[in-house]
Amino acid sequence: MMSGDKDRFSIVTFAIEDTIIKAPKELIDEQHPQLYKDFDFMGFFLFAFSNPAKHIDSGEQLQAFASLPPPISD
Repeated sequence: MMSGDKDRFSIVTFAIEDTIIKAPKELIDEQHPQLYKDFDFMGFFLFAFSNPAKHIDSGEQLQAFASLPPPISD
């Protein structure tokens, strides 16, 4: 159950060896650019339990690990 007006982000996390997590190409275009780099779950898992990540709010760890710079607009 949720309350309040904050945005909530959910990701499915599962450990399947050598699986890359990425946005489907059909969902990415000029108006909807890719926001996160493709990554393997184990890399994110190891990051989430690393010393640097201990100081990052769990809701911001994915952003810290996999975010891409914003696209340059003309």
